[in-house]
Amino acid sequence: MCKPINDYLALMRDYTREIITFGGFCLMCFVYGDFKALAQEQSATSAQTVEVLRSMDSRLTNIEHQTAK
Repeated sequence: MCKPINDYLALMRDYTREIITFGGFCLMCFVYGDFKALAQEQSATSAQTVEVLRSMDSRLTNIEHQTAK
């Protein structure tokens, strides 16, 4: 009964570097995906902010033009 467990642990001991490398690669892919989603979200928010600022600028220009008359 202990033989398969010992074989498994020996395999883990022999391939520790490969397992850690694969785990690091998986973690890197997860972080990249999360960062990509964050960057896209912030890009969309920035585009909306720019649109609101343009709208406010045009309104302000109209108000200034009307008060100047």
